[in-house]
Amino acid sequence: MNIICPQCGFSRELPADRLPARAVIATCPKCACRFRFSAEAGVLETLDAPTARAAAPGEDDPLPPGAIVPGRSPEHTAAETAGTTEDGVGRQTESAPGQPEQAEPEEEDIRRTASRAYAREAARLESETERDAGHAVEANPWEAAPGRDGWLAAFYQTVMRVMFAAPRFFGALNPEAPQLRALSFYLAVCVFQTVVERFWGGMLLAIMAPSAATDPQLEKMLALLAPQTNLAMTLLLRTALLVLQLYVFSGLVHLAYRFVAPDRTSFPLVFQVMAYSSAPALLCVIPGLGSLAGMIWGLACMAVGCRAALRLNWPQTLLGFVPVCLVMAPMLLQLLSAVQS
Repeated sequence: MNIICPQCGFSRELPADRLPARAVIATCPKCACRFRFSAEAGVLETLDAPTARAAAPGEDDPLPPGAIVPGRSPEHTAAETAGTTEDGVGRQTESAPGQPEQAEPEEEDIRRTASRAYAREAARLESETERDAGHAVEANPWEAAPGRDGWLAAFYQTVMRVMFAAPRFFGALNPEAPQLRALSFYLAVCVFQTVVERFWGGMLLAIMAPSAATDPQLEKMLALLAPQTNLAMTLLLRTALLVLQLYVFSGLVHLAYRFVAPDRTSFPLVFQVMAYSSAPALLCVIPGLGSLAGMIWGLACMAVGCRAALRLNWPQTLLGFVPVCLVMAPMLLQLLSAVQS
């Protein structure tokens, strides 16, 4: 079959064993025309030229050498379509039966430039695909825990990625991942936070106890701050309350995104964002402002995480937190009034 370029009119006979099984796209390096042809139908469709046709064997127009067919390497496709091979110094020469004909310098330069460009683009796409696949696999170490380094290393790496690489971490979350993984991470943070805050509270009470002996108001305040239950009961009650809070806030944010961006919202993703955003709460190990800094950092991680995981813009992201703010506002006002009194 002779294949004719619809743009410049050049053609070349293509042997039957080289005809593709399905419709493919060829690129003419002479005029950069891209056209589609099907061996079974015996017709051509052009992508960027007015018409295209398949000619019967016997026509004398040469096919533009170097036409590239998807599915083959650019160098081999260019050489095969044109019927050329490379000599010892890298020049392409005719390998078709009959009298060999030296390619024109201009045509050879076009062929080589187009082949190199396609090769560079293919290598770039392949490297980006491999890199993205690697990131997707390693983005959340907690999902692959315990792995070869154990649970503690996976927990530490996940905390570091949430706090210092939040867009990349949350952007690679898997909506089909089991929620139990995210919930277990959240429970580990809650238990650690409860134990540490209980420890710092006991230290504060021990330091202020001598002064409270001579100050009735301080003694009353310390009595209110003193834990009323043992550590095990405190862990149980507070963990249950925080888990309930996690599901309520996730449901509110998901409901808000159902109105803001209904085609992008996903409860599993929102739940994972809320659960993993608890990582900054580990800053409670710093006495004083550690818990406050962790809360602010966690809210920032939630906003960044929802934006990255659901592919939202900032206005949509912030609108999703309106229900949570409405729920939290009365509690914050009550807390402020208690502090002032």
